[in-house]
Amino acid sequence: MTQAPDSKAKSAAIERANEVQASLPSELPSFVKSMLPSHVVRCFWLGLPKKFCDAHMPKQDETVVLLDENDQEFNTKFLVDKTGLSGGWRGFSIAHNLLEGDALVFQLVDRWKFKVYIIRVNGVNEIDGALALLNLVPCGTNLCQRGIKNVSKKIESAEEMDIDLPKQNTQENGLVVFDESSEDNYYADSPVSEGLRFSECVLEFKEIKNIDDFSIVVDNLVIDSEIPKHFQIKYYDLCHSQKTYLHQNLLKGLNVKLAVGIILETVTIADAIRACKVGVTHDDLDTWDKTLKAFEEVGMEVGFLRGRISKLVGLLFDSNKLLEAKKIEQVKAEDEMRIISEKLCGIKDVIKNLDVEIETLKLTGKNLESVFCKEANAPW
Repeated sequence: MTQAPDSKAKSAAIERANEVQASLPSELPSFVKSMLPSHVVRCFWLGLPKKFCDAHMPKQDETVVLLDENDQEFNTKFLVDKTGLSGGWRGFSIAHNLLEGDALVFQLVDRWKFKVYIIRVNGVNEIDGALALLNLVPCGTNLCQRGIKNVSKKIESAEEMDIDLPKQNTQENGLVVFDESSEDNYYADSPVSEGLRFSECVLEFKEIKNIDDFSIVVDNLVIDSEIPKHFQIKYYDLCHSQKTYLHQNLLKGLNVKLAVGIILETVTIADAIRACKVGVTHDDLDTWDKTLKAFEEVGMEVGFLRGRISKLVGLLFDSNKLLEAKKIEQVKAEDEMRIISEKLCGIKDVIKNLDVEIETLKLTGKNLESVFCKEANAPW
């Protein structure tokens, strides 16, 4: 189980987040938010600074887009009455492996769209997207003036950073101390992602009667919305053939997109195996097997597919081996035929010569009787 970061580590992350925020264009509103357990573990509700919401956020419930460092978009639901993000925030948090103490910089770059910079609590070398931003800003800019010169400065108060920390947070020796009894816990029952969603329970596979009962749950997260329907049907057929969830032993904490990719590629390889013909190359079979082996190493139950590939390789090997043996026999037979053909030609020449000699003897035999009689009746 991951150990909760101490106050010093959390404060250091916030300091680095402040440096990132200071480097951003001043004309684009932004704020810093430190991750509490309620944001990344339990109810996955993210309260936003009320002052910021009053000034810049919509006056009714609206879809808000979060844009990560790779420009991938995540839709979330902003609830105006609760001034926070509900549906979709859980998916963003899980996809980016957010931890308690991580500090996020939210920059409003467009209408209801935030660019999000993630500063990791577990080390200065893990600043997703923000580290590159810091390195690209030349000295002499506001970052150098306001950020680098103040790296060792203690955090004065949560209000100065516009972090919107709960009132229960206090300070010790200039460092922010986080109280996990945040008011964000008030929203423990708020709705979660409309796509990815938390699974209350997982049916035993033996209880599943048909595809309608089948749901793909990875690490307590239902990922059906991430997998096209026709892939779901094919994947259900594969699981049904083995009477188990093939993904049930995937590593805990595995990235959702990676888990989805493994399932999709497993279905694709299974289809390719079923469709392959005798002409399939050994390289293709080897590539499929290596891919499935990698999936096995992270817990995917694809041994039956690797077994099928092994049998196909065996059949091709035996077939090719027999083919090569027959080719060798054919060469030998052709050599023997050539030798016999040469002998036959010699025999034909002998027969032809004998025919000539026989015809000659026949001509000679016609005169034999008169010569014979003449000799017999000759005077003594």
